[in-house]
Amino acid sequence: MKLKGAEKQFWWHFGHITEAKNIPTSLPGFASIDSLVDDEYLAMLFAKVSVMGSLYLKETRVTDEGVKLISGVKQLTELTLMKHEHITKACLPYINQLTDLAYLDIWRTQIRLEDLHVLTDLKNLKELYVSSHGDDEAEPDSELVLEKIIKAEETLPHCAIYTDYQ
Repeated sequence: MKLKGAEKQFWWHFGHITEAKNIPTSLPGFASIDSLVDDEYLAMLFAKVSVMGSLYLKETRVTDEGVKLISGVKQLTELTLMKHEHITKACLPYINQLTDLAYLDIWRTQIRLEDLHVLTDLKNLKELYVSSHGDDEAEPDSELVLEKIIKAEETLPHCAIYTDYQ
């Protein structure tokens, strides 16, 4: 079956795909850096692709709504959402649904160390990158950062937590 309209354009740009039967349902991974990829793009992608091993998004236009779409992906073990100012702690319940995650990078989003208590279902998570404070905030006291890391480790006991504290 031939593709039409926006779907035709999307899949042509994605992989020169012209027929619906050639659209993959799984991908080993997808990466986009400093691009126009947004929630609408992810909606088009995940309408067909339900299985993916890794997703690397850095400085795109993805928001919390895009993370909601990502939460439906199966077998996702690595997720990078680095440098997204419109990704907030509101999306953490959706990230928590990605129970296969072993690696998560949410550094330089609006998510902070103190927000991680929501991630109770990420039992496979081994490595996490998160900001201790916003770019426009003063660097917190080292004791306070340590307290927040200890609290986060209670939620994620088998996970190495990396932060930007100097």
